[in-house]
Parts: sequence; structure tokens; C-alpha cells
Amino acid sequence: MPVDRPTSGGPAEREIERTGRRYAVLVRTVVLLLAASLTVFVAPFERSAPVVAVLAVWSAFYWPRATRVLAADTAVIAAVCLGARWIDPAVLAHDSTSWVVVAVSITVVCHQWLCAPVPGAVLTVVLVAAYLTGTAIADPARWPDLLPLCLWILAEAALSRGLRVLVVRAGRAVDLASAGAASTRRATEIAAARRADEREHLAAMHDTVAATMLAIGTGMVTGREPWLADRAARDLRVLSGRLDVPDGRLDLTELVGELARQSRVSVDFDSPGPVPVPAVPAIALCRSAGEALENVARHAGVTTARISLSHTDDVVRLEVADTGRGFDPAAVHPHRRGLSESIVDRMARAGGSAAVVAAPGRGTRVQLEWRAHG
Repeated sequence: MPVDRPTSGGPAEREIERTGRRYAVLVRTVVLLLAASLTVFVAPFERSAPVVAVLAVWSAFYWPRATRVLAADTAVIAAVCLGARWIDPAVLAHDSTSWVVVAVSITVVCHQWLCAPVPGAVLTVVLVAAYLTGTAIADPARWPDLLPLCLWILAEAALSRGLRVLVVRAGRAVDLASAGAASTRRATEIAAARRADEREHLAAMHDTVAATMLAIGTGMVTGREPWLADRAARDLRVLSGRLDVPDGRLDLTELVGELARQSRVSVDFDSPGPVPVPAVPAIALCRSAGEALENVARHAGVTTARISLSHTDDVVRLEVADTGRGFDPAAVHPHRRGLSESIVDRMARAGGSAAVVAAPGRGTRVQLEWRAHG
């Protein structure tokens, strides 16, 4: 007997199918045994007891393998209908109080959850025909009176099938909605990752080639400085993606010290000693400080700056300060990327933060902070 076992569908649809089958088997078994047990009160014990015993044994066999023995289960219930005359004609009462009617009804209803529509319809017709035949054998004159009851049994089977279809469709709709939400979420994450890559690339452009070319173009350097070739080579490595982020921790004091030595302004670096920091935030802190030093060289109108590094157990603070002309942060054009992307956004992507404290004529302080989590 073909069984409706969906090989596709989402998790909600599959779970509904599994739950429906499980409850169909449970209800069919419990109701059948309870209904059959009632026959011992209305029929001679020596004839009713064997029927109850056989159905109990069959139910124990049926329970763990229901979907594989639907045809045999139908045959068992059909045999009960056909042999009802020898149990007791009273069990074929011409209304819905007969336990045989209950057995047929619950079986055809539950079969709709255990097999495909066509096999379910065939099994239903077989059981209804067996019930009518058993009634005709027991009471040839009155079996036509049971036709309306048989039509109701067919309607019960159709309603059960319709309920299953509706419930499964609801589960399918949930799966489609979940899949759509997951697709949207993936698209959003991909777009966010692309924007982050673009921002990082623009920040790298601003920190490297743009800064070097601006220094040359504005006459800040003559092109003969000994550090210029090394900086140009570093810029090319950054843009080609060959500056890989190492694993483990880096000494932020060493990184910032090297940055101070390569700076175009004189740097007074104050550090408490080695400050080990995970590689990603360490590089973000160092590059943000480097951009702050570039801003001092370009805009502050001074040739010196001060870097202060401090840390506690879980917080690292790095400040780049100058006593130059300063500026009004609120007046910075949004298209200027030095502060927004090279410093603020970079620190945010590394799990840190950046703040710029400045005022015209009062210098500038760029405050960088990274806090360890967990």
C-alpha cells in the first residue's frame, strides 16, 4: 500500500506530517480497543472475548508499523464487519451507537493521515462495503437503512483528508515564510558585508595612497625623503590585500612606537610598557592612530603630537593629541572620510569606539578605546 512520505518540504511541513501520523495511530488504536471492549457487555462473553483479544494483539503489532500495514489493518476491520453476525447481530445496530461503526469510522478517518489520497479513498470504500456486506449477511431486509450512515462515514473520511491538506498547507506556508525571511536576512548580511568591504577599502585608500599622494602633491614632501619608498611599498601591499592579520595578540606599544617613528610629525609617545591586544583591535587602534597623526601633519599647523597609551584589565585607551589650530567637528563635511571611516567606523568594526574632541584654536584630541568582552 503506497504511503504518503514526503521527501521534500520544509521543517514545519515535515513536522506536521510526523505529528499527524503519530496522533492518527494513537487515536485509531485507543478508540478501536475501547469500542471493541464494549462488546463484552452486549454479546456473549465466549464470542466477544476472542474478538477483543485478537484486536488487542493486532493493535500491538500495528502500533509501531502502522504506515506499512494499512492494507492488513483494513482487512482486519473488514473481517470484523463481515463476521459480526457470528459475534452478535446487535453489534450491527442501525445507528451510530454500534461499536463496529465506531471502528470503521475511526479507521477511515485516521487512514487519511497515513497514506496518499487515492489509497486512502480505496481503503475507505473497502471498509464501507465490508460494513454494508456484513449488515446484509446479518439482516438482509434492513441493510438499505444503513446507506445514510455509510454516506456519513465517507464524508468523515473526506473531512479528515481535507483537514490534513489544510494543516499541511499551513506548515508549507510557514516554511515559505521562513525561507523568504532567511533569504532576505542572507541578502542583507551579504550587502552589509559588501558595504563593510567597500568602507574598509576606501579607508585603506584614504590612509595609504591618498595620504601619500596628497603629501607629495601639496609639497609637504619633496620626493627624496628616505621613508617615502618604504611607505609607497606599504601602500601597495595594503591595497593588494597582502597585509594579513596575524593570529594571537600583538604588543600595541610596539606597533604604536613604530608608527610614531614613521610619522611625518614628531611624536611624544607615553606608554606603560607592553600592552598585549588581540590582533584585529590592535591593528584597528594602530591604523586609527596613524590617520590621526596624518591629520595633524595635514591640518593642525604644528609639527609635534603626543600619543598616550593606557590600559586596565579589559580596557585599552589610546589618545592622539596636538596643540594645533583645531576645528569644529560639527562643521566637517560628511564626504570627508578621515574621521568617519578611517577612524570612527574602523574602530566600530573592531568592536571599539572613537571620539574626537576639538575646538578652533584649542587643538585636537582623538580618543580611541577598545574593551575586551567576556
